[in-house]
Order: sequence, then structure tokens, then C-alpha cells
Amino acid sequence: MPSILSQKEIDALLSALPVEDAAPGSSVEATRVGKPVKTYDFRHPDKFSRDQQRTLELLHDQFARRLQTALSAYLRTVVQINMLGLEQGVYEEYVRQVPSPAVLYPISMDPLPGRAVLELHPNVVFIIVDRLLGGLGKGLNKARELTDVEATLLETVVWEVLSSLKESWVNIVQLQPRLGDIAFTPQFLQVALSSETCLTISFEIRILDSAGTMRLCIPEGVFEPIMGQLSAQAYFASSRRALVASEQQMLRKKLERVRVPLVGQLGEAQVSVSELINLRPGDVIPLERRSHEELEVLVAGRPKFYARPGLLGRHIALKITGLVPDEDADEENDEELG
Repeated sequence: MPSILSQKEIDALLSALPVEDAAPGSSVEATRVGKPVKTYDFRHPDKFSRDQQRTLELLHDQFARRLQTALSAYLRTVVQINMLGLEQGVYEEYVRQVPSPAVLYPISMDPLPGRAVLELHPNVVFIIVDRLLGGLGKGLNKARELTDVEATLLETVVWEVLSSLKESWVNIVQLQPRLGDIAFTPQFLQVALSSETCLTISFEIRILDSAGTMRLCIPEGVFEPIMGQLSAQAYFASSRRALVASEQQMLRKKLERVRVPLVGQLGEAQVSVSELINLRPGDVIPLERRSHEELEVLVAGRPKFYARPGLLGRHIALKITGLVPDEDADEENDEELG
């Protein structure tokens, strides 16, 4: 019977093989030339580059600030929202991390394909509901599912979240998010395949003395049409673009409602303290301005117009005759000429 080779004999035969016979790109060649080997986990693929992740962090940090302002006004209390981080993973892992019960909303990301998940921690949810019902903002000791009334109240706040999300994404895409039906169990909310890569953005929401988390889980498929726009260069370039006509009109309407003090300054005079004390009704104070000279009109304390005094019917009035030169603009021009 043929003898069986020992392990030492097998190793000796393998070591005697010429290195040239190894196929290009094989482990033997990699070891021989000393090329670094990078491990890759096919169950946790990195779909987003560092530059894209940084852009998404900036985008959702802006989202957190917008939402903080909106919720503080809506709930009439101090709300602090901070972005905790951003991580990649498969959808199956995200589902395993969701507590039970949880408050989950599917969000359609029109015009982008697919849906995302908005997750709210029960502790934050019941504080918000208590504030909306006129309470001091106290949570519950034990989490439970929401009643129909509580779910209806919470939905008004979730729309504020979607509005802030829409405004934050405007430099990337004109997002039109739509809200789906509330769910309390992640297994019944299948927005992606179990093995699909997802991006999870975590936020801390602090209301009064209590805090909880909010998370956005967005499948990789949602980002596919805009992957090229997720670079920092493209993001900042689009951020500096001019306001569209509708935004300009909205801004103009808001500015037109702002009230500013308007004062016509007839003149100035210097009097001593004794003269001021001895003033009586009927006394005349001469001003350092002639009757035919123009007056200065102050807007919020700064001279903006020239005017002449007169009457309009039975009312004292001022007729605007010109603009006061902008001193700041003149100083800038002098500096440029210098």
C-alpha cells in the first residue's frame, strides 16, 4: 500500500514549487512583493466615502438646529437638539437596535426613491404629548404604545420634523417628504431588505430636565440619484446660490411687516441744567437750524432722509426731499481708493 505523506513532507513539496508559477494577484505574489492587504467585510460594505459622510453630517447638523428652533416655538419651552453621530450598517442590524415599544414613522422621500424611518424614543414622545396637553412636560415611568388621541397630537410635531428636514435638504434636492402610518414594532415596518446598507443618523433631544433620542434610518437606495451631489464642494457651491424668486418674495413680505421708529429731527440746542430747570410753558428754545434748511429723518436712530416740514390738511407732516449719503459705503470706497 502507498505510504501517506506526513505534514512535513507536504510542506517541503509546497515550498519547492517555483514562485513564478503563482498566478498574478495571488496571495503568494502579494506576500512576495510586500503589498498591504486590506480586510473587507462583505456583510458591512461602506457605500459612502468620507467626503460624503462629512457632507451628510453638515446637512443634518443644520437640520438639528432648524428643528430645535421650530420645536422650541411650537412647544413653548426650551428644546435642545444635538446630532450624536452617523453610522453605516445593514437594515437588519438597525431593526435589532430599536427598542420595543418604539414610535416609528415611515417617510416617503419624494422625488427620491424608497422610504426612510423616523424613530422617536418613547420618553421624548410622552414629554411632547404632555406639553401639547398643557402639562409641565413629564414623561412616563414605563413605555407603552400611544393612544389614538396621543398619536394625532404627536403627528403635528412630526410634520415640524419633516418641514425642517425639507429645508435642510434644499441645497441637495427639493425634497417633498410624505408621512406614513405610525408603527410601534420595527418588524412590521419593512422599508428595506435585511441586507441593504442603511445610514443611521442619531440625535439627542433634551426637553427641560429630560432627554431622549431620535434617529433617522435612510436606506442606501434613497441616496443613489444624488450620490454625485453629496460632496462637500458641491454642497457648499449650491448653498451659495442666489435665492429663487419665491424665496425673495417671501423674504420681502416678512421685511415689510417689520416696524422701525421714524423720527424727524427739527434741530438741536444746548441748554444748561439751570435753564432746563427754569423752563415754563410758553418758553421758546432756539434750535441750531434755520427755518429754510432741510431736516434729517432718522430711521432706527440713523439719518436716512432729508425732508422739509409742512402741513397736510390739519396735520403736521414731513416731505422727503432726498437721501442721506451712506457713511459706511463712503468709508469703504475711501479704503479701496487708498
